Amino acid sequence: MSRYQTIKHSVLAIAIGSLITACGGGGGGSSSPSTPFTPKTVSGVAVDFYLKDSTVTFDDCNGVSTITGAQGTFSFTTLANCTSSALTVRGGTDIVTGQAFTGTLKVKKTDLQNFASGKLVASPLTSLEYYLGSADLQTILNNLGITSVTAANISTFDPVTTGTAKEMAAVFVLQQLATQIEDSLQAVSKGDGSAALTQDAATKIAFESIVSILKNQNTALFNANGDLQTTVLANIVDSAVSTAETVIADPSTAIDTSVTDQIQTNITTVSDIVQSVTANGTGADLQSALVADQAKLNEIKENLKTPVYSDFSLGHYSLADIKASTAAAPLNIDLGGLQAALSAKFKLDNTKSELTDTIKLGFKVVATRGSLTENMDISISNLRITFNTAGDIISATVPKDAVITLQSSLKGIQQTEFVMLNDKPLEIQAGAVSLYSIISNTPTLQGYYNQYFNQLAVGDVIATTAYVLPITYVIDPSLGLGTGTFGGFAGASVTGYLKLN
Repeated sequence: MSRYQTIKHSVLAIAIGSLITACGGGGGGSSSPSTPFTPKTVSGVAVDFYLKDSTVTFDDCNGVSTITGAQGTFSFTTLANCTSSALTVRGGTDIVTGQAFTGTLKVKKTDLQNFASGKLVASPLTSLEYYLGSADLQTILNNLGITSVTAANISTFDPVTTGTAKEMAAVFVLQQLATQIEDSLQAVSKGDGSAALTQDAATKIAFESIVSILKNQNTALFNANGDLQTTVLANIVDSAVSTAETVIADPSTAIDTSVTDQIQTNITTVSDIVQSVTANGTGADLQSALVADQAKLNEIKENLKTPVYSDFSLGHYSLADIKASTAAAPLNIDLGGLQAALSAKFKLDNTKSELTDTIKLGFKVVATRGSLTENMDISISNLRITFNTAGDIISATVPKDAVITLQSSLKGIQQTEFVMLNDKPLEIQAGAVSLYSIISNTPTLQGYYNQYFNQLAVGDVIATTAYVLPITYVIDPSLGLGTGTFGGFAGASVTGYLKLN
């Protein structure tokens, strides 16, 4: 055996002997017992103003969560497999405004087992840190006018108890801005009716857009007096919408730019109201002053509502009448009225500026005479509707390249698609969009329409189902509309039963 092999084997024997000894073998010794895990309770608080009944999820702990108390506080006792985690806060209610919290708070991954100083605070500032890191965080804090905290202690900074009134106002307005962006982006639908963005994606876009603008030097969201800088606000919102369109990457999904006006108007108004309450004292003083001023709180609530479709009707009939109709108890109508039934009226609530939305619209008409039925389907791939500040329709256009499709079971009627070569303004009748105005200006569609409706007779029962898919804003669930797929999209639907007389 060579000298090199002898040395190698000796080293190996020593290593094996050491391993046996460490494991308690050979020499009869015993190993040192491992240190047992000792749970630690960590307390925290969620701040918009304080959020009660919110769910605090420990993201890295397989769904472990807890609920905030009446003053936004929560506690968590670490587990052997959950000693370090990022946090997400959603749901619950802001105890000052009384509004449901529809936004998101984030806290970066934190060593909970060794968290030693005070309460862990989840706030809009920790959300900024979560999406940015600490590199430019101090610049952003400066641009928010927040000097009571540094990037080093942001996770323990409670703006209510530690911040000034001006700083608390900035934190509150910051979160309302993020929430308005998040809610608006979550309302957007793809062309097939599916949600364009998840809540996580919308939250990410909202905070990263804020970060991308405010990390630049001398780009303050609030001036020295605490007044909101509208140009900076506009840049943030524009950035969010632009980023969202890039992320969605669906040509049929157009987020109308009027949504930016709505957000800017809401946030500017809310900021002005909060600043008018008190510019002095602590964050707690601001909170107390707002709680004592119900009129200003009501103003804030009104300006934090996002646009929503609050009513829908066909022809001259209300939604309640349409939903109450049945094949056995139809609504009476004459042939002229049937043309009016191919019109839709929408109402958009919570509008603070003139807004435009893109809507996909379809009608399924099924006429029944005894055992005989004949159907006709009409759909429009793209309808651009503008609403005034009262939420009423003031104009509607079928834009260039929109596709109108008609098909029927009636013999002699072929399925046809008509592509708009130019923008086509539609007639608005009593605030309703008339689909018949499109048909009557397209000879091919007019011919098929006449061929179908000329077959109808007194006594026929006609079931008309409307399918609606707004792209930018949502339909209020309380309307109780059904859902259905039609013309390549999934949208809200309602059926009305009409009888020719």
